[in-house]
Amino acid sequence: MIAPDRIGHVVLKVRNLERSTKFYTEVMGFKLMKEQPRMTFFSSGRDHHDIAILEIAKDAPNPSPDAVGLFHVAFRLRDEAHLRAAYRELKALKVPIERTTDHGITKSIYIHDPDGNPIEIYCDRIPDLWQRGEVAVPLDLESEAG
Repeated sequence: MIAPDRIGHVVLKVRNLERSTKFYTEVMGFKLMKEQPRMTFFSSGRDHHDIAILEIAKDAPNPSPDAVGLFHVAFRLRDEAHLRAAYRELKALKVPIERTTDHGITKSIYIHDPDGNPIEIYCDRIPDLWQRGEVAVPLDLESEAG
């Protein structure tokens, strides 16, 4: 059994390296770590890189929603206050928000990067809530009380 410690990084395919680099630094707040032809690496500060992007053909098709493959990449925030701040920032930057969801164990915002790669931005809930098996419901991030 291999038993990894954690996921080390994710590499996403994009059509335009410059556009996606701007998204991952200016919207998502990652630090640019390294650029090379067709590939860029970013870090949240924990590791040398958490995510990388690989430029493919400008006219590359989107993957079929029914195909096997990546469903989304999730980025954890410290707490609900940071999630609410991220929501306001996404709105201010006019990043389309697909949906917000209270999963019980997490609260989440779902968006897409410029190439349609699905992203979840979330915060964990109090660990004792994880045991309840709550059902996911829409999350109101418009109100401060939530």
